[in-house]
Amino acid sequence: MKKFIVALLSVTAAAAFAADVPVQGFLDSSAWRRASKKSYSIVKENGKPVSVKINAPGVVQVMPKVFPLDGAKDIFKTYEGISFEVKGDGSNEWGAITVLETGAVAGRYYFPVKSTEWKEYRVAFADMAPAGDHTLGLPARFAVGRIYQINLSDRWRINWTNIKRKPFSFEVRNLKFIEKIAPVYSYGKYKARPLADVVKEMKAGKEVLVTCFGDSITAGTALKKTDKRYSILLGEILVKKFNNSKIKTECVAIGGAHTYDSIAWLERDLTKGVPAVATMLIGYNNRSGAQNAETYRKQLEMWIERLLCKSKGNTAIILIPSIQGVPRWEAQKEMAAVTYEVAKKYNCTICPIEQVIEKIGALEYKAKYLADAIHPNQAGHIIFAKELAKCFDK
Repeated sequence: MKKFIVALLSVTAAAAFAADVPVQGFLDSSAWRRASKKSYSIVKENGKPVSVKINAPGVVQVMPKVFPLDGAKDIFKTYEGISFEVKGDGSNEWGAITVLETGAVAGRYYFPVKSTEWKEYRVAFADMAPAGDHTLGLPARFAVGRIYQINLSDRWRINWTNIKRKPFSFEVRNLKFIEKIAPVYSYGKYKARPLADVVKEMKAGKEVLVTCFGDSITAGTALKKTDKRYSILLGEILVKKFNNSKIKTECVAIGGAHTYDSIAWLERDLTKGVPAVATMLIGYNNRSGAQNAETYRKQLEMWIERLLCKSKGNTAIILIPSIQGVPRWEAQKEMAAVTYEVAKKYNCTICPIEQVIEKIGALEYKAKYLADAIHPNQAGHIIFAKELAKCFDK
């Protein structure tokens, strides 16, 4: 009996030790002094603050460091994740939370605000996406004393294919640190599905989804007719090529995106459906942000790993090496070379559009195929679609 009581006390003590710890000062209005008062409000019940309401999009909400951040008053205490509750406004939008160690070391997580009921999210720091060009994300275990800021919402005012986001709102409460939490994503488990397998399904008349990921080039920035971006043209070519009207294409690209954005948006992007084929063209903005090639490699690999985890290896991936601009004809070549190496590692197909552009030459490419210094015009998107379609000739 004594052994049972001792064991019970040990379990109880362990449970108490591992309990989530509330973030102190979260509902203190003074903690939000750097945020626009139109962008947030402290919600009260019976005169007591119970949640923070965020009015989005576009304004980053800032909670300055308030020590002690943890209820144990130990800034050296480490935790593996963060939990919080969200009540949305019923829209199809997604909110964001970012935990920052410095401006360059930060992790970001997106969550839907569709539900108008309170819903808890429990997120491992290891599952957060990097939130900048110069970081690979937060450590798996994070010391509270290293956190100097927690943001809610994000800067983005556009969504897929650069469509303007409408105003939306959500409430957050019960922000806590989690001592122990297993990450959702595991790495090194999958390689991309062979594209030839998907081609067989296309030939057999099966339903196939092709999703195009990327930045402004894929989104169709600078096109006069946005319904003629290469993702749509590719779909038209594939339907005709395989005489299969069940082949569908989606575009989840957004102008200005970096690799770390694509990682953070993946859950949201997959609400369009888990694709049988994913194409990815990204890297121009990474270079603009002075990201080095090795960080680009790690973030591109992280995006691939997470996509394959979500599809359990059932997605074929076509990587398009980073495209040159005019000027900036040479600047993207280092990242393009990395793309080839990553494709080999994960059994991805390469669509060498940058080689086609190289053969065209800078002067002709600028004159005939660009709308500006980087974004393809209609003729440029036609080239992209035709080159991508060649990948399916197997």
